[in-house]
Amino acid sequence: MEFGPLILFVLLTVAAVGHVGLWIWLYNRINATGLKRVTIKRIEKLLVLACGIIPLAILATEFRTMGLLILENKVTLQPYSITFAYLIVVVLFVILFTPFWILDRPQFVIAKDRFELLDCDDLKQLQRIRTNADLYVLGSRFRKMAKLPGNQIVSMQRNRKRLYLQGLPEDLRGLRIAHLSDIHLTGQLSNSFYRLAIDWLSKQSPDLIVIAGDIVDYQSALKQLKPVFEGFQAPLGMAFILGNHDKRLADPLDVCRELCALGWTDLGQSAMSIEKGGTTIELIGNELPWFRRNRDETILGENQSDKNRWRLGVAHSPDQFGWGVANRCNLLLCGHTHGGQIRIPVVGPIISPSWYGTRYASGVFAKKSTLMHVSRGLSGVHPFRWGCLPEVSILELAAAKRMP
Repeated sequence: MEFGPLILFVLLTVAAVGHVGLWIWLYNRINATGLKRVTIKRIEKLLVLACGIIPLAILATEFRTMGLLILENKVTLQPYSITFAYLIVVVLFVILFTPFWILDRPQFVIAKDRFELLDCDDLKQLQRIRTNADLYVLGSRFRKMAKLPGNQIVSMQRNRKRLYLQGLPEDLRGLRIAHLSDIHLTGQLSNSFYRLAIDWLSKQSPDLIVIAGDIVDYQSALKQLKPVFEGFQAPLGMAFILGNHDKRLADPLDVCRELCALGWTDLGQSAMSIEKGGTTIELIGNELPWFRRNRDETILGENQSDKNRWRLGVAHSPDQFGWGVANRCNLLLCGHTHGGQIRIPVVGPIISPSWYGTRYASGVFAKKSTLMHVSRGLSGVHPFRWGCLPEVSILELAAAKRMP
């Protein structure tokens, strides 16, 4: 086969993009499974190795046998059949999946008309000041990585958002929900760092507090729970679920016992209801696919009319959006994806542990009568973030604006 240099360059560029895209696609989805963490990590390593080794093996084989011959300003390419087959696969992957990938970009999927950013307080690059680094960063690994240009692991956005919900009862208009997710107590960041979030949230006087999983990563970090959350209260209560990282503990229920002792409600174990005026707020939790605990699946408020009931769902992963819709959740709060950890300007996130890839990496999304808020999370085990500030949010509820 003969190609002009420009055509060959375009074909090889498309093939390279398809190659990387294919393995990222697999990486995102293997992390959305409920497999054991050790199994997922082994598969991850195989995926990364395959992504690096395959092109090297192709280049080595092709260069040794025939290479690229430049003759009369044309390039003659005669690849082995297996090389040609792989090139066809990755090029087809680009052709078939690029339209879906583009449509999944934040500017196309976020429900822009269903929320409003009221204000935000960005605490950027706290680690740049040495005294702050000593105050907020405990682990040497995080301290070293925090020095990388633009790394935002020791940063935070504290924001207030107004969510516009359909059919919101009068009793719940103006209700404030503190939404936290992916706290990741690991011992790498100090209690003082987490209190920057907790103390700010407390000052906002939330009516209800919700944690959407990934609370503690290591048994040794359990001791951080009490000093981090002590004194954090809300008049309508505090509720939590577990996430996949809580499963790393010898007994994940240790997290539940510690938080319940501090006055929290375990939504992974049972549903709860709260009275607000003449409205019953029903809270239900979902920890799938990682935990299948003996949850109380009884439908709450069966004897009440729908207009007097309002349902809040809490799921660790936005993959449970369909569950929220099926269970008539008016609002679903999630985390897990960390906003992608790295967000490229205009392009947005590339890696996100979800069956949907980066579609629901973070933000506000609408499906039927369910509104979903996905938090970027407060921390993580990976010591890097670029263009993706950790966040905690106060969600203020308002009735959906009427369409003209």
